[in-house]
Amino acid sequence: MTASANLLSVVIPNHNYGRFVGAAIASLDAQTHRPIEVIVVDDASTDDSVAQIEQALAGAKNLAGTKFLALAENVGKLGALNRALEHVKGHYFIILDSDDVLKPEYVERTIVELEKARTEDPSIAFLYTDCMLINAAGEELDRGKSAAWDPALLERYSFVPEPALCLAAPVLEAAPYDEAIRKGTKHHKWKKIVANGWNGRHLAEPLFCYRMHDANLSGIGKRVTAEVESGIGGERILSGYWPLQTTER
Repeated sequence: MTASANLLSVVIPNHNYGRFVGAAIASLDAQTHRPIEVIVVDDASTDDSVAQIEQALAGAKNLAGTKFLALAENVGKLGALNRALEHVKGHYFIILDSDDVLKPEYVERTIVELEKARTEDPSIAFLYTDCMLINAAGEELDRGKSAAWDPALLERYSFVPEPALCLAAPVLEAAPYDEAIRKGTKHHKWKKIVANGWNGRHLAEPLFCYRMHDANLSGIGKRVTAEVESGIGGERILSGYWPLQTTER
């Protein structure tokens, strides 16, 4: 496979996560896989996000390319994604939420496992993993688990996480995404991709860190933090925490 055919495009939508976004970008710079291009879209943040993004991108040494789009008006996560897609050049694609981080081997492992799965079933376009739940300071809380791939289950639950690794072509094919949807955005994206005939595969290993804090869009952070503080520990099935697609804010 040529370098260009092995290129991963990562879109990072960001809104007021200036305290976290630098770590997300650094986790891409630390990946064992190369080349990686990063497209950051700041969705009209009112904190110090722009300065933090510019600093993190300037400090990245291993990225094949970077693009920074600073939006003047807030358009939501799917709006940010729609605006980023015209800049995507990679064969592979990831959306990395700006408060999460990938373990260094994440991209390399998921590409290997995706290509292996595609030799068995060419309709498999994306591969997703379990995660470690971390707090705002980056300390591990518990393991977050997804479910084995079942397209019928996707009608009732949101269980495929960002940052699942996907072939870029199916993501582009399913665009544009409905910008009226502000919660359950990943559920909307995966449903559109699957509706076009694509399938996924689950790798039951915690290869990324999903940050729990009081500003998680889905509300999962407040819920998990409260559970941990009350002594409820152990693995969590994430489909019980993530909302389905909705236009509610």
